[in-house]
Amino acid sequence: MAAPDTRQLVEEVTRTVLSRLQDMQLQIVVGVSNRHAHLSREDLATLFGLDAMTVYRRVRQPSDFAAVETVSVSGPRATFPKLRLMGPCRAKTQVELSRTDCVTLGIDAPITQSGHLDEAGPIDIEGPRGKIHVPHGVMVAARHIHMGPSHAEALGVKDQDLVSIEFGGQRGGVLDNFIIRLKDDWVPEIHLDTDEANALGVSDGDFGKLIRK
Repeated sequence: MAAPDTRQLVEEVTRTVLSRLQDMQLQIVVGVSNRHAHLSREDLATLFGLDAMTVYRRVRQPSDFAAVETVSVSGPRATFPKLRLMGPCRAKTQVELSRTDCVTLGIDAPITQSGHLDEAGPIDIEGPRGKIHVPHGVMVAARHIHMGPSHAEALGVKDQDLVSIEFGGQRGGVLDNFIIRLKDDWVPEIHLDTDEANALGVSDGDFGKLIRK
């Protein structure tokens, strides 16, 4: 039979290990999202004469990829050449910019979830085969976290929940209002735009900690 001081040591070690395991479970990798565009199949055909994009590199989410193809996007004040496309094609064309990008282009765009484009700002998009004007195409992506249903269950969250994330480092801090978004094949990943990442000193591949409320 273990002596009392040995039992106490075992209990303390066990608590420490369990606490660290729980802390590791709450750590989610960061994906810093630079400006990019998603095209509908119809608009891809107009701009490139293609029916599918070419894979440049895979990203963390299994069904998504950065494409070889790029476009130019223009607002009243400026143009961004060689804006990377993300595949595969979407139901609607959308351009995701940071707030700083929108100011540079002279576009008033809402902070909203992907695909919520009723109030999105206007944008001109040009490819090698043509040019289109999208009246409701520009958005600033709301903070969100991708994950699968099993990850959400393990973390005690559900689709469309709002959570907070703690970031470490010299300029770290806590950001609120991250939207939990679920899809069967998604893996856990925090999405921040470049404005948010730069303010926190966070880079792609860093980690944030989900704060349980």
